[in-house]
Amino acid sequence: MEDVVLHLPSGSAQQLDSLLKRTEKLLEPFACRTPPVFNPWFPATGTDRQRPIRPLRPAPVISFWRGQDVLTCPPEDGGQTEETPGGAPPAGDASPLRRSWSIFGPRGVLLPTAPSKHFHRAVSKHRLHPRQRARWVIGEDNCGAARDIEQVWRVLTRSVWTSRLPTCNANIQRERAEIWVFCDVACSEQVGRLLKDDLRLTGRIGLEVHRVGTVLSM
Repeated sequence: MEDVVLHLPSGSAQQLDSLLKRTEKLLEPFACRTPPVFNPWFPATGTDRQRPIRPLRPAPVISFWRGQDVLTCPPEDGGQTEETPGGAPPAGDASPLRRSWSIFGPRGVLLPTAPSKHFHRAVSKHRLHPRQRARWVIGEDNCGAARDIEQVWRVLTRSVWTSRLPTCNANIQRERAEIWVFCDVACSEQVGRLLKDDLRLTGRIGLEVHRVGTVLSM
């Protein structure tokens, strides 16, 4: 039911009182809905502290084993997880889960340098927005013969956290044996050069844009 607004010229209080009574009389045939009583979904008293919605299992514990990221789940009885010295999982366990992790560096600004003619043509051809996100893809072929993707990932992690690559975030895809470094299109050429220098990459790395594909390689 909507509010009823009365409009009347200025006058005595007696006229206003009479108008209010007539209005109430006219509104009597219409049903008035009483607002329902609010009942909270959580317990109203302090006797029951248990929430009706809660996870069935405790949160997993992330440990470190032989340079690999391992997800170790607590036992069902809520006790401590058994681990052998050195952080390795107990004997007889399956191989550690190979998960992909992301890193986000602290806030910062990476001032774009003057783009090359080749990069400018690629941006104009695909009509890319300067603030559109793109990703550099680093594969095992870019690591060189003496290193693997895990070693390159550790070096990249330090570069991101030390603000060497501000505004960038990275993700390792272990199933693909690839590292993805995300950045704005405006800074992507500069980021690509930093990646090649800091990580000492071999071969050529490609810059990919969603729904477009590879738009640049260096």
